[in-house]
Order: sequence, then C-alpha cells, then structure tokens
Amino acid sequence: MRARKTTRDAAWLAVALSDPVALLADHAHCEKKAAANAIGFIARYPERTAIVTAMAALAQEEMGHFAEVHAMLVARGGVLPPDDGDAYAKALAGRAGGLSQDDRLVDRLLIGALIEARSFERLALLGEHHPDPELRDMYQRFARSEARHAALFVALAREVAGDRERVDARLEALAEYEQRLVEDGPLRCAIH
Repeated sequence: MRARKTTRDAAWLAVALSDPVALLADHAHCEKKAAANAIGFIARYPERTAIVTAMAALAQEEMGHFAEVHAMLVARGGVLPPDDGDAYAKALAGRAGGLSQDDRLVDRLLIGALIEARSFERLALLGEHHPDPELRDMYQRFARSEARHAALFVALAREVAGDRERVDARLEALAEYEQRLVEDGPLRCAIH
C-alpha cells in the first residue's frame, strides 16, 4: 500500500531539508509514537493473538528505529525536545468510528496503515534527496520498513473484518481524507 502522491511533496522536501536536526527530533518522536501505538493495540485487544503477535514485533522494531534516530540526533548536536503532538495523526485518529468494536478496530488499523504509508513516501523522498549520506542511508532503510508496516496494518484489518471489499472501500475513503490533510495542512519540518 502506498500513500497518495500530493502536489506538495517537493515543497515539503525543501522545508524538511532546511533543518536536519529538527527533522530528526520530529522523526524520533514519530518512531516513539509508532511503538506506543503498537503497544496500545496490545493493551486494547489482548485476546486477538494475531494482532498481539504482530504489534509486539512492530513495537520492538519501532523502538530500535527510535534509538537509531535519537543517536543520529545527538551525534548532530541535537537533543530530544518535548513532544508537541502531531495534528495530522490526531486528525486521522478522529476519523475512527463504526458501530461495532470490530469496525472501530478496522478503522484504527487502516489509519495506522495510512500513517505508515505517508511515512514511507516522506522517508523515501529523504532517502533519495538528503545531502548527508549517513542520513540518506537511514531514511532509505526506514522507508522500506514503513512500507512493510503499512501492508501489515491493511492485512490485519482485512483479517479482522473478513471482508476485503468493505475494508478496501473504507481504506479508500480514509485515504481521500488523509490526502486532503496533507494537501491542506501546514508545511512543517516534520515527517507528517
């Protein structure tokens, strides 16, 4: 699964490359929140073995990414500032709904997929264009991980729902909203 391209990718890239230390700080927070989100799925749905197994592995991988990004941040003279939150992710999370617990779970999984897919798109751009070879390599590696994570979330949503067409239709609706968020949101030196 891939995020939809936006007309603002080049403008975002210019802003993102303008302050590598600030971008690393934001990226570290993103990795931390991804790990926390995975743990949150375990806490909310402990009876769902497939989700618990997948999210345990994901949380470990995301914390490894956090440690690597944090080390890059510190090596470049930065420190991890307080987390100001992510309006993009909060807006997406606000779209989770549905009448049943399964519907809400499917939405949460699909929103996770969209966030990971957007991260893939952004990290791939950084992996292609970042002037620092060490960071360029890290962003390329992490982009591949984000693509796998997006696919994992979609697969889990389809498994929970048992109805691929319904899940894909819901994913399409959420993807349209996500694209509008990116198109209409502020350009920031941040992954999202």
